[in-house]
Amino acid sequence: MRSFMLFFFLTLSIVAQEFAIKHWPKGLSFGEYIEQYNIDASRFYAKVNPEDLKFLSLIEGGALYFEKANDGVLEELLIPLGEEMQMHVKKESNASEYSFDIIPIDYKVIKDTVSFEIENGCYTDLLKSINNPHLATYLKKIFSDYIDFSKLQKGDKVTIKYKQKSLKGMPWGEPEIEAAFIEHKKSEFFAVKEKEGYKVFINNQSPIKEQKKIIKKAQYISFGKPLPRLKVTSKFTYKRWHPILHRYRPHLGTDFRGKRGTPIYALASGKVIYAGWMRGYGKVVKIAHSNGFVSLYAHQSKIYVRGGERVKKGQKIGAVGNTGRSTGPHLHLSLYRYGKHKNPMKYINRKIKVGVIAKKVVIKTQKQAFSLTQKEKRVYNTLKKVSAKNTHSYKWKTLEQSEHITIKREKINANRVKLRSSKGAS
Repeated sequence: MRSFMLFFFLTLSIVAQEFAIKHWPKGLSFGEYIEQYNIDASRFYAKVNPEDLKFLSLIEGGALYFEKANDGVLEELLIPLGEEMQMHVKKESNASEYSFDIIPIDYKVIKDTVSFEIENGCYTDLLKSINNPHLATYLKKIFSDYIDFSKLQKGDKVTIKYKQKSLKGMPWGEPEIEAAFIEHKKSEFFAVKEKEGYKVFINNQSPIKEQKKIIKKAQYISFGKPLPRLKVTSKFTYKRWHPILHRYRPHLGTDFRGKRGTPIYALASGKVIYAGWMRGYGKVVKIAHSNGFVSLYAHQSKIYVRGGERVKKGQKIGAVGNTGRSTGPHLHLSLYRYGKHKNPMKYINRKIKVGVIAKKVVIKTQKQAFSLTQKEKRVYNTLKKVSAKNTHSYKWKTLEQSEHITIKREKINANRVKLRSSKGAS
């Protein structure tokens, strides 16, 4: 009998489900979304662990989500939280009740080398070649001090060795360029990734010689401190073992220790787009800054600003408190850019370059010398060998090509088992 039941479970676990891929409508709350399917939002919220309620308030307009619905009945819903975890809503068997959980995203990591000749431009040619033009943005960051990408000519050669997370065949998250090779104006440019940043070589040598460099007028946004003193109690992470729930949860922000009443300051100038109560986060202020940045300040005891008000960098907007789901007075700070979560600690007390608005003068620069290691020479020779052979082993899908995806049930079941059996520290 026991063997039969095991076989029956495994049979159920391999049933595949078809999900529609959609973008979350701007301004739609999660409660409004489920009420479209005649689901009682208050009853649903009452069943969700209070620790998880805050995630339902973080859904941004335009966010990707996966939905399975039949005849006006919501069967299942997956909403990614960052690159690692996703919210999972599922209709319970033979009932009108729904379960809620946060589970790992079932992504793959694709390793590939793409090589092509410039025809129209790096961005356009990557779109045509592999449907992943976003790769051009990261390539430009590596070589921005040495190559003006707007002047890449027809016939120039580009080769990129990279890794990219794949979610049902679509690019997921940020690509990681391991090495790159460009032939431009009879010169060879080679870059290889180190632990921090990249080493760049010109004509197989470090750029010790004087190089002409176009200096451009850069556009910056300057971030300050949210508190007078910063003592981090919980770091930003896409996957943290929760000491109370005993399962993995994202922590899409940074927690700072602070006494109740300690003033909270705006990271940068901007417009208050929300000031009030938010599930799980208590009293919250959200500020929209320039260049797509939005900051969120949670668990406040007092709020000193109103929605629609303009604030300056360093202006007092509230006070540290313990409202919402909180074990003690502290500030939870979240930072987004164009709807994507960012680690606040990478921006606090820094000027971040957000664009280039004008060219100014031509000067000469000099860089520190270094030479290729044996390992780097092997990578260089490999990329040079495949340069401009117009080859790649993987072509990415676009959202239009993936209007529906199939998700195998055993993946989600396996992840649930892992969450319930894993051990870790907070």
